[in-house]
Amino acid sequence: MGLDPDRARVRFIAWRIVPLLAAVLLLSYLDKVNIGFAALQMNKALGLSNSAFGVAAGLFALSYALAAIPSTILLRRVGARRWISWVMLVWGLCSAATAFVASPKQLMLARVALGAAEAGFTPGVIFYLNSWFPKAYRGRILGSFLAILPVSIVVGGPLSSALLGWDGLLGFSGWQWLFLVEGLPTVLLAVCVRIFLADTPDDARWLSAVDRVWLKTKLDAEASEIAVSHAAKPSQSGSPRALLRRRSARLGLVYLGISTSGAGALIFLPLLIRSMGFSIRASSALAAFPALVSAAMLPIWGYWTDRAQRREWVVSATCLSLCVGLAGTAMVFPSPWALIPLTLAFIGYFGSVAPFWTLPSSFLTGVAAAATIAAINVTGNIGAFFGPALLGSLSDRFGSYSPGLYFMAIVALLASIGVLTSAGKS
Repeated sequence: MGLDPDRARVRFIAWRIVPLLAAVLLLSYLDKVNIGFAALQMNKALGLSNSAFGVAAGLFALSYALAAIPSTILLRRVGARRWISWVMLVWGLCSAATAFVASPKQLMLARVALGAAEAGFTPGVIFYLNSWFPKAYRGRILGSFLAILPVSIVVGGPLSSALLGWDGLLGFSGWQWLFLVEGLPTVLLAVCVRIFLADTPDDARWLSAVDRVWLKTKLDAEASEIAVSHAAKPSQSGSPRALLRRRSARLGLVYLGISTSGAGALIFLPLLIRSMGFSIRASSALAAFPALVSAAMLPIWGYWTDRAQRREWVVSATCLSLCVGLAGTAMVFPSPWALIPLTLAFIGYFGSVAPFWTLPSSFLTGVAAAATIAAINVTGNIGAFFGPALLGSLSDRFGSYSPGLYFMAIVALLASIGVLTSAGKS
């Protein structure tokens, strides 16, 4: 039995787009989280407490949040190929330059610059992919694309461990080599994006006329269906525009909860493992384990997302996994066995991303979708600031990571409950 023609078209398009963007996302995410691995040496070298480290790491998210919406709108107006290649060039240089900071204040400035440079990339690419693939395939496509998030930790853990071992080479510390080696490849990949990425189906020379017509017809029909659905909203629910604002705001709060609870644990992952009694090198390597298991679970989340009548239930389940994992980690910490519930937490955290980002496109299209995705991402980045900052502050205050982990478990539980009221059927 041959492959369904529509699925064959989608698969062909996906192979031309997703691998390149996934490679960019890998470098983007690695530049975000490698500070956690660098902290194993850098915190002592710069005199950073857990509180100061958490603030410095989280400042990335604040500048990212401030620049996300204008950056995403510019991506739509300038074109994905041109805009993504330019921001990659800038953030690659900012990441590499972090190797030369000599004080906590300089580290904070470097993180602010990196966040502003990367702003708009992830929401812009999510909007870009939603503009290329029909609704029935978005869960799997986004799942395949976002699978690179845990993979970046799988790659980054052993790589960072090796680079930390370069301590003293040519007069640089291991953590300095980490930022240099993991930052500069982004500059090189920017050239590939400029050459190979197509802005729209009309610009894709590799797409046949038949496939181009099929894709545009399918996407236009879905956009019309959403428009008709908006016009048919009952008057007692308020104006369609007000209803959309409420649904978007609720999704923003849910993403705030996911980011607060997940980002704190993610940034502190190597330090959490180090506190379990492992060496610096073993801590970097073991950080790959939760990410590896999470990556293996992503196809299951994606499969469920595309077949669920309400995708909110999938997101709620991932948040519940995050909650139980964080609470379980806090209960047995600092025993090495805490790595098991910590892995469950990351299964939920990474698993939540793809099903969550299918929700906005279920009731929005065009510029409204781009702006809303960016706005939701802004709230998420506020959480990505407070998560590391709170975990660091609470660990300094109580002398243990457990209170902060319990707090984040509660936040994840609220997100699990909240998403069920955030949107209609998707």
